[in-house]
Amino acid sequence: MSLYHRFAIKPLALVISSTLAFSPNVLAEDTNAKNTNDDNAHQQTTDETLQVWGTTISSSTSMLSDDIELKQADHLSDLLRDQPGVDVGGTHSMNQSINIRGLSELDLNITIDGASQTNNVFHHVGNLLINPDILKAVDLRVGNNSVLNSGLGGGVAFETKDAKDLLRPGEKAGARLFGGIATNDYHHYSGTFFSQLSDNVDGLFYYNAIDRKNPKDGEGNTMTGEEGKTENYIAKLGWDINDSNRIKLAYDYYKDAGDYSVKSNMGDSYPDHEKLIRPTKYVRDTVTLNHELSLGMTEVRSSLYWNQMNYSNLNPQTGIVSEGNTQVFGLNSLAESSLFIGDTSNVVRYGLDAKKEEAKRIDSGVSSGEESADTFAIYAEDEIAISDSWSVTPGVRYNYYKLDMKASDNSFSTPTFGLATTYDITNEWRVRASATELFKGPGLTGSYLESGSTYNPNLKAETGVNYEAGLAYQTIGMLGLDQFGFSFTAFQTDINDYIDDVWTGKSKFIDNEGDVKIQGFESVVNMSYSDFSGRVTYAKSDSEFTSVKPGGRYVVGQSLDDEVGDSISVNLGYAFPELGLDMNWNSQIVFDLDKKVEEDTAKEGYNTHKFDVRWVPTTLRDLTVTASIENIFNEQYVSHASHDLGYADYEPGRNFKLSAAYVF
Repeated sequence: MSLYHRFAIKPLALVISSTLAFSPNVLAEDTNAKNTNDDNAHQQTTDETLQVWGTTISSSTSMLSDDIELKQADHLSDLLRDQPGVDVGGTHSMNQSINIRGLSELDLNITIDGASQTNNVFHHVGNLLINPDILKAVDLRVGNNSVLNSGLGGGVAFETKDAKDLLRPGEKAGARLFGGIATNDYHHYSGTFFSQLSDNVDGLFYYNAIDRKNPKDGEGNTMTGEEGKTENYIAKLGWDINDSNRIKLAYDYYKDAGDYSVKSNMGDSYPDHEKLIRPTKYVRDTVTLNHELSLGMTEVRSSLYWNQMNYSNLNPQTGIVSEGNTQVFGLNSLAESSLFIGDTSNVVRYGLDAKKEEAKRIDSGVSSGEESADTFAIYAEDEIAISDSWSVTPGVRYNYYKLDMKASDNSFSTPTFGLATTYDITNEWRVRASATELFKGPGLTGSYLESGSTYNPNLKAETGVNYEAGLAYQTIGMLGLDQFGFSFTAFQTDINDYIDDVWTGKSKFIDNEGDVKIQGFESVVNMSYSDFSGRVTYAKSDSEFTSVKPGGRYVVGQSLDDEVGDSISVNLGYAFPELGLDMNWNSQIVFDLDKKVEEDTAKEGYNTHKFDVRWVPTTLRDLTVTASIENIFNEQYVSHASHDLGYADYEPGRNFKLSAAYVF
């Protein structure tokens, strides 16, 4: 049972699966049907299915059972942008950032293999350095709907691959080599080596590199200040102590270096853009020690970690290398126990989260502007089965947060509560509702700049409530389809004493800007018929300040700077099993975002389209060839999630990609 439990509709064990971007199951199911009397062929097919390289994405926006996608992506936007309620801002490798319902990644709880990614470094770059190629799974928590989550807008849990995920049954070692080219304008390659080192010890080593030139936008203009190289090294050791205990030790090193603009999120339109291009390096070092405990009715996942991010560039005029360094030391543990209290079934989830953040600026080796924050939380929730059709989940979380920075040295502590309920109206219909209180302490200043703020004795933590209600329908055989399902989730998020963390490195006075209300919905429809599969989503988000501080940056009625508005995504997939071919078409339509008040920034809508083909030769199943066309119609556009600060950060134009991978 997953510790990030998602309710599954019980009847018929329905499998409505959005494995639209290259499903590993299509070929396997077809081949199994043709070889039911051939055990060797069946075993061969099963082994090949285990070798599919991709990332499984699940999202809390969908109430459909097994509504997952399997993707092969080389950048974060390709991985997540078609998920309802989620967008990725920024085009440069250094400034891509996740946006959920108009809230930036600084308001989200993001982890990689259990290690928190709360490092705030510089408001002109992103605060998440991640390589999608090595990801095994992505769990999207769109909106905070459980006391297990600490983010104002939810969170994202990334999990990387282990040797155990890649080894075929009976194998002791294996390898995967990959290479690819793209016309706009990069090439990339990787090598993965994995082995069962002994009966209970396994290991993995992974290297990935992307060499980029300056790409062209949709109008054919060269986007300067983007030429560089991204590298990712991962080394892992796993030890199965016994049938109940497993320990994993991992080192993850990610480096992005090149001739980049200091203001990489503002694009070429920023004045003196060429003069701001400098030798730049952005590095993440992460060490994690994970423990998995399985005791039948109880499972526990724990992580002890150190995560460091260091951003630096050389000023050619002064010869000074300036750095922003942020480190996080942490421990978290989440347990899930299934038990009976009287005649009532209970699934109890409980745990703790503790971490220390440290930030500093470094000029030519001299440190300044040191800041720190301590976080501690304990939490528990109980999913109580009132009947076979109805469950209620109360939860409580205790939050403690202590600051030591120029703007504040306060500590904040408060309990927060949550309550959720789910009811199966029939075997095909389900409803749910939840209300979760929110808490987030003021974030540290981006470490590349020293805080310009004076001391603010009245600085408060952000609080509020997230309300959600959802409806889902799921069936088979409707209108002649093999499978059909849809889900709809409406939400309202009220945030009190909002702090704009994007501006903490610039503001002369860090303060609570006012109260914010975000309303909207996410909907999903998916279906399948024979070798065809389809998925359509519609997401809406509308934010506004309901009250503001006098003389602040915002006015009543103004939207959040990162508001994303309305968007539609369409995924259509078709498989030709006898040829080993999978095809997928993806369209994203984003609507105009008009001004509600004069202080708002209008954002122009866009639509962009992508086509992918994957070929696994039926006579050479260890080879995979993938071809893609991104931004087919050369759209000139800026993502609504790009925090451009008044300048256009255009996305790349049309891009043809070709890659091949071989597994030994």
